[in-house]
Amino acid sequence: MFTKRAIQRSTTIHHMIQRSSGSGIRWSSYVGDVRCFGSTTTTSGSSGGGRRNNSSTSATAAGAPHERLLILGSGVAGCATALTAARHGIPVTILHAGSSRNDCNSYWAQGGVIYRNYRLRETDNGGNGGTSNISSNSSNISALGGEEGVKGLVDTPRSLVNDIRIASGYTGPLQREESESLEECVYSSQYHLDNNNKNNNNPTATTTTRRPLGSNNSQTCPTSNVRWSEDASWKLACEGPTRIRQLLLGPKDAGTAHEHYGPHAIVPFDRQVLPTGSEDDDDDIRSVYKDGSEDDVLSLCLEASHSAARIIHYADCTGKVITERITDAASKHPLIEFRGDCVVTDLIFDEDGGSGSGNDKMVIGAKVLDKQRNEQSNMYATHGVVLASGGLGGIYQHSTNPLGFNALGSSVGLALRLEDRLSSSSSPLNNNNMNKYNGIVSDLEYVQFHPTSLYLPNEARFLLTEALRGEGAILRDASGRAFARDYHPNGELAPRDIVARAVFMESQKSAAAAGGGGEDVHNAYLDISHRDSEWLKDRFPSIHAHLKSRTNPMDFTQEKIPVIPAAHYTCGGVTTDLNGCVIASNGEWYGNLYAAGEAARTGLHGGNRLASTSLLEGLVYGASVGEMVAGVVSDGTDDKALENRERVMETMHQARYAIEQRLALEQSNTNAGGSSTVSSTTAVDESMRKEATAILTNLKSIMWDNVGVVRTPSKLALAVSELSAMRDEADQLWNNSSSSGGCGGAGWEVVALRDAAHSGLAVAESALANRVSGGAHYVVLEEIESENHNGNGGGSKSDSDDEEPLHAVI
Repeated sequence: MFTKRAIQRSTTIHHMIQRSSGSGIRWSSYVGDVRCFGSTTTTSGSSGGGRRNNSSTSATAAGAPHERLLILGSGVAGCATALTAARHGIPVTILHAGSSRNDCNSYWAQGGVIYRNYRLRETDNGGNGGTSNISSNSSNISALGGEEGVKGLVDTPRSLVNDIRIASGYTGPLQREESESLEECVYSSQYHLDNNNKNNNNPTATTTTRRPLGSNNSQTCPTSNVRWSEDASWKLACEGPTRIRQLLLGPKDAGTAHEHYGPHAIVPFDRQVLPTGSEDDDDDIRSVYKDGSEDDVLSLCLEASHSAARIIHYADCTGKVITERITDAASKHPLIEFRGDCVVTDLIFDEDGGSGSGNDKMVIGAKVLDKQRNEQSNMYATHGVVLASGGLGGIYQHSTNPLGFNALGSSVGLALRLEDRLSSSSSPLNNNNMNKYNGIVSDLEYVQFHPTSLYLPNEARFLLTEALRGEGAILRDASGRAFARDYHPNGELAPRDIVARAVFMESQKSAAAAGGGGEDVHNAYLDISHRDSEWLKDRFPSIHAHLKSRTNPMDFTQEKIPVIPAAHYTCGGVTTDLNGCVIASNGEWYGNLYAAGEAARTGLHGGNRLASTSLLEGLVYGASVGEMVAGVVSDGTDDKALENRERVMETMHQARYAIEQRLALEQSNTNAGGSSTVSSTTAVDESMRKEATAILTNLKSIMWDNVGVVRTPSKLALAVSELSAMRDEADQLWNNSSSSGGCGGAGWEVVALRDAAHSGLAVAESALANRVSGGAHYVVLEEIESENHNGNGGGSKSDSDDEEPLHAVI
């Protein structure tokens, strides 16, 4: 039974509850804007508002081509960063590898993006009973109406944080007590759990280390070894709804995207007309939605491992429409420019270290290869470089990521090569690293495999969205038996890593052994044929069109569809704090270097990502980077934020000086675009291109066979050996071609191989070093390995455990 409470309607949220550092509740203006006029700033409060230091661009430097923020990647994270920075007056250049700015991983996200269900209430008994099975639909966002307005809401920031925790593989309880739970707010340092240092698991950090705001502290699970950041999850949950309204929604849903970026920025998410009824209607489900609001509301759906229906969507191509709208908004902004067919080969850092201190060494630009002209240039950026080129799922033979220069670990490869160069120049940034991949990159072993990609032999994998299972799709073997609950009580709605291993294990069984009879055929299928056919076609038009377009058409409304896991998402990445600043293992910043989206490791995902968090992560953390670069501080009493703003501004001034010195030396080659040409146009060496392509194909096969869904130490060791040789070969190809100072005959294929080889080796070495299964990293110890490592305190299982069937331990 549901309570019959109404939520007061309002077209704009003026107040949200925010828990203060004390025991009480304080009200604060939350949604607002910062409008910059010349050298002055006016604020009306917001996450996206706040005070800005307007000394970031000097009068003499204004208009200089290098006075910009350089963003690598045109997806949601990159565009959210660009729009936020540009709104505060920072010029931005966005580089993308494809000819189209929409050629990015964000474009292919099918399911949706997390918002919030402001309508669903607790049951009369005060529990959350039945919430995981309710596909409610939200109304227009309305003011919560005070403390009484938020009581009884099922979908709270805390409930989302807890869902993220469960999916991550972290089995411990939340650090924040129930009584200290937060409502929507700017997640400033006063709320950070790491302020009292009780969550600091960094063995290299000391009490005397100056830790930046939002430093990357994570809790380590004692059973799964997964490192998860509760702070990162609270930031997503508390700031997410407002970022959605600022960047994607219009006035009908209390959004402000049209005010900042024009009506073209508004995303036309699916909507639904809710049933109307009286307060006394006997239909409780109808009555709980009756609040006097308009019937035309945002439609929310349920996805796996979510405790409430909170996902807004646009059919089954949400990423496509969001990407088109947000890139269009960015392209129309006068301070933002896109440059296509550009891939970054290396980051440029200032060897002199700014003020001379090792920790002040900073990134001042990037070496950029024009794919069309095969010409490499130096592009400098006073405001820094943002790594937002996505993850590394594309280095696997079977992946849901698009082909081309996509998801090949570019950001990870660039970061690793930067760290190597800094280390070779005696930088102390990495001296205290106890783990090779616990510095500028971390948690790379946690590569998420999506459970349901279309399985057709000799064809590329096609993603079948999580939303299918959220809408009731059932996993069946060849005989028609539903098998998901054999692996987890939540069946198809269990965390992705568990469902992926379930599908993988079932697919390894022959159909005959499963009861299907006959010859060995595929043994894992997704079946939603019990739902209405026309509704399915309308809800999932892209999937329907793809299946029908084949030579031998398939109809998912009438038949079960063969599925197999495929590499999908990178849970680790370039290590950042809560503001997107890239950090070392000792908590110190890499000056002027940022990361956001799938490229970044904030600790949000732990060992496994919760469905539909990726687009929201890009929006929330991308916007945070934009504000950090612009010197925006939401809370003028936040001393840590103010200190960090001054540090960012100081680094920016040092970068300007370093860049101007370099440009003076390169004056003869400097062009009008602010780029210094390193090499003239060179024809691509076709033999080198073919060699790079062949090596990359082999690399993807090695990753799939040895660093896949289920891993063993022996296969991981084999992968490390082969990938190490491939990395050296890739470096040699690049070095041979660029020995003259440019890129020689090396085309973009060599650049792609180099990034994939560096990131692939890092994934394999990280996986080999971690013998404890957790989240998406599942390792089965061979008998001899189990004997050698049993009792070493690393969480390894006993011999008898290893001999049990896999389904018993996942």
